[in-house]
Amino acid sequence: MFKALRKVLLMSSVCVVAVTSVYAHGRCGTMQAVESWIENKGKVVSAATATPGSCEIEDYYDSVYSRTTTHFQIFYVLKGPHATTEKFVDSLAVNLEKAWDLHINKNRMREPLGRDTTVHFLKPVKPGHYGVEVLELNLVRNPKVIHGRTGFCEDCFAITNFAGRNDWQKSEMLIDNDFKTVNLYDAEYDTLNVGGKKCAYWKSTTEIRNPFQKYSYAEKWDKAIRVTVFHELYHAIQTRYLNPYEHLNFWFEASATGMEEVGAPEVNDYFRYIPDFYRQAGKPLDETTFPYGASLFFLYLHNQVDPLLDKSIWESFAKNPEGSYRQQLAQVLEDRKKNTQDVFQDFAERLSYSGENSHAVDSSVWFSKDQPFWTDVFYNPAEEGFRPDSSIFAYNYYAGGFPNLENYAGKASVLLFKDGHAHLRKISSVNTLDSIRIESFGSDSLLWIFSRFENPSPLPGKLATKPLRAYPTPWRYGNLCFSPLPLDKKFIEVRNRRGDLVFREKYDGETLCLDEAFIKSKMVPGVYRYRAGSSGKTKDLMIIY
Repeated sequence: MFKALRKVLLMSSVCVVAVTSVYAHGRCGTMQAVESWIENKGKVVSAATATPGSCEIEDYYDSVYSRTTTHFQIFYVLKGPHATTEKFVDSLAVNLEKAWDLHINKNRMREPLGRDTTVHFLKPVKPGHYGVEVLELNLVRNPKVIHGRTGFCEDCFAITNFAGRNDWQKSEMLIDNDFKTVNLYDAEYDTLNVGGKKCAYWKSTTEIRNPFQKYSYAEKWDKAIRVTVFHELYHAIQTRYLNPYEHLNFWFEASATGMEEVGAPEVNDYFRYIPDFYRQAGKPLDETTFPYGASLFFLYLHNQVDPLLDKSIWESFAKNPEGSYRQQLAQVLEDRKKNTQDVFQDFAERLSYSGENSHAVDSSVWFSKDQPFWTDVFYNPAEEGFRPDSSIFAYNYYAGGFPNLENYAGKASVLLFKDGHAHLRKISSVNTLDSIRIESFGSDSLLWIFSRFENPSPLPGKLATKPLRAYPTPWRYGNLCFSPLPLDKKFIEVRNRRGDLVFREKYDGETLCLDEAFIKSKMVPGVYRYRAGSSGKTKDLMIIY
């Protein structure tokens, strides 16, 4: 493979690295190119070319055609490795205008600024139009300038290429001509005979596929076009508000991926990113390494809060480019008189209705009709007395156990599952846990939901100041629990009415729960007395079964 790379990617002219945003299976080309620029400290880098020997870029295509729509000018060829079809261009033209209608007319975003001359075919773009080129992406002119330091873009649908760090608001869209990619592990070549010269080039043989619906985008290219243009045009619009060279953040990809779902909801390509995103539960949202998956937060804000909220976020970035995404979000929510903590917790709660859990609640509480098709949220198996994570701008899920919420700063809720149905209980104070404990006796399972947007005060109430009690009382079935347990004692003892010791059970936390089988093996129906330790006052406990 590396021998093949050396043969084709020969070095030529010297250029400044341009930022590129790429909609791909793996890493985003935007981040790759920006990181390349940072690593080189803004210095120039050599630009690779796919023209070995005496072959020129122009040898790989002949006549360049142009299709003009109301807002776009599309450039394409019909022969050679960059070849497409008129039907492909027809579909592209229609869907580009649909994307314009959504982003500009309906969502009232700023119009994208197009480059004056196309990157690959070097054709002038009509004034007032945005340039789009259809080509084989891995044979693009100056691939290291377009793709970043590797000079290669694996599994890419399209690229939004910005004019440069000094002219970052101008861009153009480059879209792959066949939605196939080069197999890096078994690369194949083909050649063109041009004026007696043999011009070699990478041959794209691996079809990009929709992982959920299992079809090939090379065959259903119309679906790939639809999902791509909504995503890539949004990148061109984002840079009208914020310089990606200076302020690249996860929201560039998260919002563009979310917008593709808004514009082309039948494709669902974003499903591929959800499992990896879920596995980072507990990590601050703006530090995720799977920004495509963070599109779920975009969809929540768009569908549940306000479809024009993202416009406000980008406008906030334009006013305060140094501010973090969390600061921008807090500002636009505050402008709408929304409590940021409540909104973030509501997102975490509704997100928990993913996959199998979606069937346990009414669909009215989902924020996306796709939630039954998403994977289940990732959760931490929990034990009695666990302390939930409380990282800022993060949410987390725990299954089972019972939490210790003393000094916990954040929002908390719990889903109680029973016979295939789920009931949400919000935890307003640590004292709420007592009633939830009683409810939990009749539940099949529990899913705890925690989130923290910023620096809230700890939940009110302190378990340690409350007197010891047993619950439920009278006891009939399920677990019998004692809480809060004093830290200076080591066991609970239960005696009958005559004062005879029935049992002693050690504890090492603030709550002790005994299962039904144990209780029935030790106690017959009647009145008993309990206390922590072997001295002090006792309290009554009634057993009925």
